[in-house]
Amino acid sequence: MKKGENDKKKGLPVWALVILCVAAALLVTIAAGYGYIQSKLGKINRTQDQTALAPEEEYFETGETLEESLDTISQEDVEWDSDAYTFSREDVTNILLIGQDSSDEEERTRSDSMIIVSVNKKKGKVALTSLMRDMYVQIPGYSDNRLNAAYAFGGMELLDETIEKNFAIDIDGNIEVNFDGFEAVIDAVGGVDIELNSAEVSHLNKKHSTWHLKVGMNHLDGEKALEYARIRKVGDGDFERTDRQRRVLTAVFDEMKNISITRLIALADELFPLLTTDMDNGEIIRLGINVLSMDLDTLETYRIPCDDAYDEVRVFARDGTAMDVLIPDLDLNRSYFYQNIYINP
Repeated sequence: MKKGENDKKKGLPVWALVILCVAAALLVTIAAGYGYIQSKLGKINRTQDQTALAPEEEYFETGETLEESLDTISQEDVEWDSDAYTFSREDVTNILLIGQDSSDEEERTRSDSMIIVSVNKKKGKVALTSLMRDMYVQIPGYSDNRLNAAYAFGGMELLDETIEKNFAIDIDGNIEVNFDGFEAVIDAVGGVDIELNSAEVSHLNKKHSTWHLKVGMNHLDGEKALEYARIRKVGDGDFERTDRQRRVLTAVFDEMKNISITRLIALADELFPLLTTDMDNGEIIRLGINVLSMDLDTLETYRIPCDDAYDEVRVFARDGTAMDVLIPDLDLNRSYFYQNIYINP
């Protein structure tokens, strides 16, 4: 046997060595990138064990009158449609955005806004569905009450259970931000462009004498965007209010589309500490990959209850509290969500 033949048999070909080196370099890069992403996501606040209010301590709140004269009904006389099969598909993820009606110093209160972000990977679309806070619903373990009471009584978990029981919608995760965080998010993306009508301009400028907003398109910073999103006494009450909230989120989405990757990474340090979620890092990463893989130009927007699928009434709670609420037709609203989120292209 000639010298070197064993060496040739034992040694790896040059091309194999190159592939191994490249593979090793890629693994190191991926590991470093994954670790970097994990460190960023670690800035998001995580929910701890959320204490629930004892059922005997539940309470009811008198809301603003939706109309001058409403039909009245006792709490025990409200009839509900039977429970339905919960909508759930692997290619659709429903994330609930919760705007908490508080600042950093306060404890958990009622949820001021609730918007379901539905990511349909198969159809390549993202939809925003507002849940009106004054809907009168069944809250598991408690008396029937407004939807926003579920969050105050039992946090994200009870709110998710309430949404599933009434509307048969499976919530895969929750993200919460309070008012301070909302303002900071808007400011972090550089503000948003919102078109204001005359009634909105009059209301905002009257409330803040130093503001000089005009009818038409305005660039709003965090403080102004929050005031705009919370307007309730202008137009059609909470119906237009939820529409304003969706407009603000859509405007944030439009701003984010034009931000560079470098700036997005920097924004993570500013925005993530303002959020609280019950999702783990793996769930967030998978959701982000799904959204980034879509060629999104616009967000679809919806509202529950949908038109002609609710009654405006005054319900008297068991303690005598008069609540002006919307009683949703559960079957119609379940079908509305299913058709728009799961079926329609």
